[in-house]
Amino acid sequence: MVASLPRGPHCSLFPSLRHYRGFWLPEITLQCLPQVHARFDLGPTDVLIASFPKCGTTWLKSLCFAAARRSSHPPPLDLAAGGDHPLLLRNSHDCVRFIDTLQFLQAGDDGNAPPQPRLLGTHLPYSLLPARATGADGSAGCRIVYITRDPKDTLVSLFHFNSGVVMSGAGAPAPAPEAGGFEEAFELYCQGRYGLGSQWEHAREYWSASARRPGRVLCLRYEEVLEDPAGSLRRIAAFMGCPFTAEEEDAGVVGAILELCGMETQRGLEVNRSGAYVVRGLLSIGNKHFFRKGVAGDWRNHMTPEMAARLDGVVEEALKGSGFTFDLDGRKEYIAARHDDDGSIF
Repeated sequence: MVASLPRGPHCSLFPSLRHYRGFWLPEITLQCLPQVHARFDLGPTDVLIASFPKCGTTWLKSLCFAAARRSSHPPPLDLAAGGDHPLLLRNSHDCVRFIDTLQFLQAGDDGNAPPQPRLLGTHLPYSLLPARATGADGSAGCRIVYITRDPKDTLVSLFHFNSGVVMSGAGAPAPAPEAGGFEEAFELYCQGRYGLGSQWEHAREYWSASARRPGRVLCLRYEEVLEDPAGSLRRIAAFMGCPFTAEEEDAGVVGAILELCGMETQRGLEVNRSGAYVVRGLLSIGNKHFFRKGVAGDWRNHMTPEMAARLDGVVEEALKGSGFTFDLDGRKEYIAARHDDDGSIF
């Protein structure tokens, strides 16, 4: 079936895309999808961390992991002293495994039963999630934490990420569209054909689900997490069923988690400077590529005002009547003014 689907444009991160039910998905994801649906077993207290690529996935995974595992892995109050916290030794994608390529079926590091709540990740659209995740099978479904981002910044981040990725496996990848420059990537993105596009339909599906099932689906905006990281972390923890206690607040646990998961900390770790994220032996991504700037508004360094207006118009037209918006009303300018473009906020 996969071979019969329309083939999409090549990009280095996703060299073989196929069009399926409104989205461009990697062949490997489509080939794994039946097993994902058959073997997905998260329960109502477990958490699925979802996003469109390059919308803050790495950060969200680390925040969720640090908050959910703080009893067994307390965040270090003094990072200079080091320690054995998993987020100091592994990339967050290895701490929270993706379901998309069956990594969630790998045995735990110690062979024991996974801790509770279980945490998994996905880039799948909501409409392609297993029924047990969404409750379509009559169950309560698992908890879902979703993050989205201004499409202009998403495109810029995705373009840089794709340009830096080195694939491994059988044969060298074909020339990628990013080799033609940002303008070509921009055209494909406006058409909803770059990466796993379209991003706006991906976000609309999760937003609609959160409106129908507010206790089961939490939607976050990357820009709002940048603006209020502590408040966002408290909101995430409460949604996951593990709110911070007054004692933890007084002890500075919230701040310790934010520092542990921050850009400067994570980018400076040996595992993220020289390590690699490997997907089933098919591709290898240097962990350093997951950490670039982590700011809002970097699209201004890549797009003309006309390009930005065009992409905004495409998104606005596509979302017309849905009730969902990316909230492009000046918030980005406010955030950009508050945070220096030095990577200090991730």
